[in-house]
Amino acid sequence: MRTNVTLDEALVSELLDLSGEKTKTAAVTAAVKEQIRRAKLKKLAGLLGRVEVDEAALREGNEADLARARRLEASGAGHGR
Repeated sequence: MRTNVTLDEALVSELLDLSGEKTKTAAVTAAVKEQIRRAKLKKLAGLLGRVEVDEAALREGNEADLARARRLEASGAGHGR
């Protein structure tokens, strides 16, 4: 999507230097993605201590995943054959 945004030239220059991106578009896109990632992490951190985890169900799921991985490994499917 093409969008026109007025940005402080010094900030964009600093962003280009710090990000290592080659274009303004790439640098701004990377900065927006990073801001979204940080906002999601902050929201997730707010859930700490509020979410109840069923340890038994979690353990069962992990064991089922391991058993499936072992079956795939034994059949050779785990190596892309």
